[in-house]
Amino acid sequence: MDRFPKIALCQINPTVGDLRGNAAKIVEWIKNAEGQEAELIVFPELVLTGYPPKDLLLKTRFLEEQRQRLTEIAKITGDTPVIVGCVDFTPRKEVRGQNLYDLSARISEGRRLYNAAAVLRDGKVERFIHKKYLPNYDVFDEKRYFESQFWRQNPVIALRNGTNVMITICEDIWVDRILSKINWAKSDKGADLLVNISASPFYARKFQARLDLLSTRAKEAGLPLIYVNMIGGQDDLIFDGRSLVVDAGGRIVGLAKGFKEDLFVYNGEDKEVKPEIEEVGEIWHALTLGLGDYAHKNSFSKAVLGVSGGIDSALVAALASEALGPENVLGLVMPSSYTSKQSLKDALLLCNNLGIKTEPISIDPLFETYLATLKDHFAGQEPDNTEQNIQARIRGNLLMAFSNKFGYLVLATGNKSELAVGYATLYGDMSGGLAPIGDVPKTTVYALARWLNEREQTDQIPIGILERAPSAELAPDQKDADDLPPYELLDRVLELYIEENLSSKEIIAKGFDEGLVRSIISRIDHSEHKRRQAAPVLKITPRAFGFGRRMPITNRYEG
Repeated sequence: MDRFPKIALCQINPTVGDLRGNAAKIVEWIKNAEGQEAELIVFPELVLTGYPPKDLLLKTRFLEEQRQRLTEIAKITGDTPVIVGCVDFTPRKEVRGQNLYDLSARISEGRRLYNAAAVLRDGKVERFIHKKYLPNYDVFDEKRYFESQFWRQNPVIALRNGTNVMITICEDIWVDRILSKINWAKSDKGADLLVNISASPFYARKFQARLDLLSTRAKEAGLPLIYVNMIGGQDDLIFDGRSLVVDAGGRIVGLAKGFKEDLFVYNGEDKEVKPEIEEVGEIWHALTLGLGDYAHKNSFSKAVLGVSGGIDSALVAALASEALGPENVLGLVMPSSYTSKQSLKDALLLCNNLGIKTEPISIDPLFETYLATLKDHFAGQEPDNTEQNIQARIRGNLLMAFSNKFGYLVLATGNKSELAVGYATLYGDMSGGLAPIGDVPKTTVYALARWLNEREQTDQIPIGILERAPSAELAPDQKDADDLPPYELLDRVLELYIEENLSSKEIIAKGFDEGLVRSIISRIDHSEHKRRQAAPVLKITPRAFGFGRRMPITNRYEG
């Protein structure tokens, strides 16, 4: 190509199912990009529907309205091509030989669906380019809905300056076999430039892997590469944006903002960009984005949580304060006779530091009523976890009462380490509409708290909370260490078993105590019923509890 075209990378935050709102935002951003004289305007994967649309794709009306919105968007386009991620589908009458026993075929009434890039130009939908490689692992199940037809098409479009652009969609660029297809397009179709539209969810350390992969692909192909990623929170997933431009030598020469919408216009500058990667800071920004979007996209403006004086509730309170504004966060301080004076003091100090409202409610009267009611029924039985769990459930009920009365989103405060081994109470501290740190290991909880204090240059999270030994404070002198191994050790075993999927034998072979490993794994496997009833968690590790890790509840396999 004689001159690098001016390309607008439109990194926007759609909402799943909001076809009208998403279309309006796309139109707005097209006009803004045209105002900057862009010669190619590119939006992320499935931006019109939001990602992932899941079983909305099985609704005929949803598909048809989506196509109508796409047609409306196309009408405002001129001779500058616009790439919009969307769903393409065949009318029922065009389908032949469909497998009627296939779930998606039956429910979508025989249509064939494609994850597609629509090319909009001159007032119309010019054509569709289909995704070839459909991910079907972790949180992805695209083969449930889509078919692939990519290489039956010509994936190259021409810009008005003569540049030929090859369009790919997300997973297509991650598959090694893509290179032969790129070379085919490069030689036979005259491709000068690669574009990949994506909806790539965040997890810690993924950004560097993404940079390396895209740099490798550009060097392999000998072509510049434009990568446009989605941003925003959708249920448990967080999309970090950070759309980028890679030159033919694999250098990053353009980079959009992280965790924010961004209209990034690139016009061929030959200046290498060195992305800064700060893992703990990235996790903080991901969690605040995910929490804020989960609340706002589900029509919550305010949140409530229990503030105990412990590290987990302190971190969730801080995240909520930043994501929603401190004036929109209520901390219920619910002490009992087992709550230490220091915990109560730190809980109130935390709320004051963050500027969030507090409501102190002692649970002792309610707990005494429970004990009195159950006294005859429990005669002859020694106190045990039952009485501890009653306290947690009283607190859960109080939180839900505030939610019902005032419309608050209840935030559960448990972390991944506790959730993994079942060190949590069903219908108690697990109560809530969202568990913001349910995929955050305990050691990372502390790292995030220290990161926040360092960023603010003050102890937003009181030093007493950071230094005091963790305790549920449901019994006299109770400490987490009485029931759990040190969190540094526990979190490493959890990482190996859950995220790296190693067996107990493989973990033991790395030098861990056999009894400890088997005890931890047994607790993980026997806590699945709790996790199945837990609030959604925000995914920040390669393998979070929830949709991406589907284990049976009834399970006698010992791994």
